[in-house]
Amino acid sequence: MDLPRTFPGHPWLDTPEGHASLRRVLVGYSFRDSDVGYCQGLNYVAALLLLVMKTEEDAFWMLAVLLENVLVNDCYSSNLSGCHVEQRVFKDLLKKKCPRVHAHLEALDFDVSLVATEWFLCLFSKSLPSETTLRVWDVLFYEGAKVLLNMALAIFKMKEEELITTNHVGDVINIIQTTTHHLFDPDELLDVAFDKLGFMSTNISKERKKQEPAVMAELDQRFRRLNSSNLDDNN
Repeated sequence: MDLPRTFPGHPWLDTPEGHASLRRVLVGYSFRDSDVGYCQGLNYVAALLLLVMKTEEDAFWMLAVLLENVLVNDCYSSNLSGCHVEQRVFKDLLKKKCPRVHAHLEALDFDVSLVATEWFLCLFSKSLPSETTLRVWDVLFYEGAKVLLNMALAIFKMKEEELITTNHVGDVINIIQTTTHHLFDPDELLDVAFDKLGFMSTNISKERKKQEPAVMAELDQRFRRLNSSNLDDNN
């Protein structure tokens, strides 16, 4: 488990006591749902829940609610298929809501998963300031997983003019990371996500269903290639 790398330097989390508490929550959930077990990213989610909920039991049950009732299925499965589906849905939404940004990033051969994977797995807890993350989580618990897509779109929308002037993939990553790390005003992000982007007319559930076959085919192909490579190595 990546316990020492979870919010390093935090006065409580980055201590033997904090690591032990976080480990108990994560191991406890892995016993509850063996299909999920421990997945990269869950340590950040569980850690922030521990800080907010104060007790391990409350953090555990909030984590259970998140994974079982709020987020998409298979987001934290062994092949992360749910996360891959969200990435594809996000790319389509970016094309609809921010066509100029999408076109420019396509020209740069920039894959949005370079930044969005961490957002969707860590629920922005590793990217946004804690107070902003918690405001996002308030809406997430109330509105559901589609909120993560709203927030991701808003971040790109906020920096639209800067992004379309970039010439390199690294410049895009720098702009996005600098933006998220300095979003100390949650209202600024929420205003763009729910007002300036306009009504989300896309049926997200239908979009997810549409993307699932392509994702599963891609993951199956990747699995076959990996097995073939392993067989070659053993021969």
